[in-house]
Amino acid sequence: MPPVIPILKESEQLEQSPLVELWEIDLTPFSGELYRFCNQPNEKGEAVVWQGQKFEAYPVQGEGFELSGEGSAARPKLKLANLQGLITAAVQEYGQLLGVRVTRRMTFAKFLDAGNFEAGNPDADPTQEVVSVFLIERVVALTAEVATLELSTPAEADGSVVPSRIMLTNVCCWKYRGEGCGYTGKPVADADDNRTDDPEKDACSRRVSGCQARFGATAVLPIGAWLSADKVN
Repeated sequence: MPPVIPILKESEQLEQSPLVELWEIDLTPFSGELYRFCNQPNEKGEAVVWQGQKFEAYPVQGEGFELSGEGSAARPKLKLANLQGLITAAVQEYGQLLGVRVTRRMTFAKFLDAGNFEAGNPDADPTQEVVSVFLIERVVALTAEVATLELSTPAEADGSVVPSRIMLTNVCCWKYRGEGCGYTGKPVADADDNRTDDPEKDACSRRVSGCQARFGATAVLPIGAWLSADKVN
């Protein structure tokens, strides 16, 4: 008889350890950061530590993650507090966050790293988790207080990934002046395609217009976007 997996055994208990949801929002393919959030602090009032990584306490809530074998694929939503305009800035900087990878990790508090507890944790087990991966499909709502993001699974056709590259219609995934982009010339424009010769304001809009401003309107562009992958309604 196969051994009982601890996380499954815990889920069947009448009195369970608290369920902990951990979120990763990965902007590194777009030259951004990898954010790790948890909706609560640990026992010591600090960031929750899981598998040696800190998940900062931040108001975040997921909904609509129920599984169903009927109908179209679920489109769960992720709600995040827009503290100090963090999400607004990310939406503006990273192409409406389209195609950004979101990882949901679930475990029980009893399995968290020992560093989360004043007296340590003999039951700590970093292998006891359930992991789901999604892509941001669109920004449903964005206010000064809250952002609501609609998610889809990577397997859906309109979020297809070909050799680990997300198919974005008009958002370049290359790092400006890095590999793939290849631009090494003088400053041309800022992130909004406004002309500038100031190196401090030099940034690419990650759109076709930004690429054309640097390589020419009739040139073969190195843009890292799939211009023919737009949705057909």
